[in-house]
Amino acid sequence: MRDFIYSVMQDYSVFVIFFHVVGASVWVGGMVALLFLTREPGSQITLELRAAGQAALYKKFFTFLSPFVFLLFVTALFMALGYKDNAIDVNGFTLNFKNLVTYKLIHTKGSIWTIMVMNMGFMIWILNKASCKLCKAKVSADSMWLVNKYLLPINILLGLVGIFLGVFLRSTF
Repeated sequence: MRDFIYSVMQDYSVFVIFFHVVGASVWVGGMVALLFLTREPGSQITLELRAAGQAALYKKFFTFLSPFVFLLFVTALFMALGYKDNAIDVNGFTLNFKNLVTYKLIHTKGSIWTIMVMNMGFMIWILNKASCKLCKAKVSADSMWLVNKYLLPINILLGLVGIFLGVFLRSTF
C-alpha cells in the first residue's frame, strides 16, 4: 500500500492536489452559501415553514457534500503519507527539522478537518431532530437557530483556517 501511495504521489500529485482543493472549496464555499441562503427572510414566514425549509436545504447540502468530504479525506491521506518519509525515517528519527515542522502542520490541518467532520455530524443530528414530523415548530426553530448562529459559522471559520494552512504548506513544500 505504501508503494502505491508513493507512486501515485510521484506520478499524479497535481491531480491529487487538485481534487483536494476542489473538495475543500466545495465544502467551505457551500457552507458560506448556505449561511447566506438561510438568513432571516424579509417577509414574515411562520416558524414551522422556515425551520422545515432550512432543514430540507441543509439535508440536501450534506447529502451532496458527503462524496466531497470522502474525496478530501482520501487525498489528504495520500498527501500526508507521501510526505512522511521526507520528515522522519523508519525508526522515527528526524531527517530534517523543517520537514518535521511541516509534517506537524499537516497533522494540525488534519485535526481541524476532523473537528469539522464531527461538527457536521452534530449538525446532521440536529437536523434529524428538527425535521421530526411529531416535533413542535418551536423545537425545530430552536434547533435550526443553533446550527445557523453557531455551528455553521464555526465550521466556516475552521475551514478557512484549514485552507490557509493548506496554502501555507503548499508554499513551503
